[in-house]
Amino acid sequence: MLTYFLFPFYLIAGTIMLHAIIRRKGIDFTIYHTAMAVLFKVFLGCLYGYIFLHYYGGDDTWGYFLESRAETDLLLNHPLRFIREFLPGLSLQAADNNGWRALVFYVVHFENWFMVKSLAVLNLLSGKNYYIDVLWFDLITMAGPLLLFKVLVRQFPSRAGMYYLLVFFIPSVVFWCSGIRAEALILLFISIVIYNGKEYAQKPRWKNAAGIVFGLAGFLLFRAQYLVAFLPALLAYMLSVKNKRSTPVYFNTIYLAGLLIFISSLFLPPALQLSRPLIQTQQNFMVLHGNTRYRLDSLQPGPLTLIEILPQALANSALRPYPWEGKGLLQSLSSIENIFLFAGFLFFVISIPKRHKVADPVFWLFLYYGITLLLGIGYTVPFPGAIVRYRCIPFLFLFIFLFSTNNLLQQKLTDILFKKHYKNY
Repeated sequence: MLTYFLFPFYLIAGTIMLHAIIRRKGIDFTIYHTAMAVLFKVFLGCLYGYIFLHYYGGDDTWGYFLESRAETDLLLNHPLRFIREFLPGLSLQAADNNGWRALVFYVVHFENWFMVKSLAVLNLLSGKNYYIDVLWFDLITMAGPLLLFKVLVRQFPSRAGMYYLLVFFIPSVVFWCSGIRAEALILLFISIVIYNGKEYAQKPRWKNAAGIVFGLAGFLLFRAQYLVAFLPALLAYMLSVKNKRSTPVYFNTIYLAGLLIFISSLFLPPALQLSRPLIQTQQNFMVLHGNTRYRLDSLQPGPLTLIEILPQALANSALRPYPWEGKGLLQSLSSIENIFLFAGFLFFVISIPKRHKVADPVFWLFLYYGITLLLGIGYTVPFPGAIVRYRCIPFLFLFIFLFSTNNLLQQKLTDILFKKHYKNY
């Protein structure tokens, strides 16, 4: 019975507190903008938990929650032990005091430990109720989309309406970034790095440097492979901002150099080839079992298989499931998302004369990082359920890039959704 009171109370109180913070940070939202974004995110977060509990046997999100209940008791009865278990000391013991192996062990297990320990703390507020935990998790991770929106609107205030819809209301993106999984935190870390990276490139400050380090550390601990793919884009982004270059000259240079180094390594002995981590990741996925699996040929050392598998990789990560392939609600919705992305691509091609609309470093970061991540996912992951979750962030970036040339959407949506809020920009 207490749950029926706590959920609406926390939802209303949390939304009001979040709106106060938003206003203080200079984002020109009304309470209606904040409330709609929060309600949509919380609704899809709860729907995520319900679907995976009743149709998929719980998934990791419920596994975290079930483990967290015992951790809450540990927190209440033995708080020092609760904290000590989260520190790297136990990793050193598990790795026989080998520093490098301890670091790897800690990074590999950090996501599970963090989720369980965080939910254990949230359980103090929720009374060990999963859906109230979701509510608090979504309120906290709302900082990611908000920072991304702030970066975009500060540079392009006339597009506020379109970016509000793209950042906060693409169903698939919000769905995967609202459940108690790492995607919401990864988007938060990306947004922190992008925001602070731009600020630091324009005027170096220690707090922005600290923000960059914090965001990159989050990458390392939750998705080290995402960090590897993000670093070249971040470097090119900050150089472009610092030198006020709106063209992708730094992106082209850095990515071309990286591609040449990567290709050159493929002619070295297998142990020295830079494709080894990609091959190992694919092999790790191949031994797993899933209800549905796309065809994905095995990667081998050398350049030939990378070229041969490229069409499979792109099709699996960017185009599938096709509309006739959808099995179940989630895959069917993902096929609609693919159509939306393809429509955005066609519209972008038609709007090439307006390409100056995306002549800004943040758009080049979205494009290069989004494509790199999709390729990495396509080469390594054969399971559609995992692909649609992993690709939600690169899809968000590509949606923003592709639809940013649309003058009609920009003007009309800003007039409708924000009226005169951005008239002074």
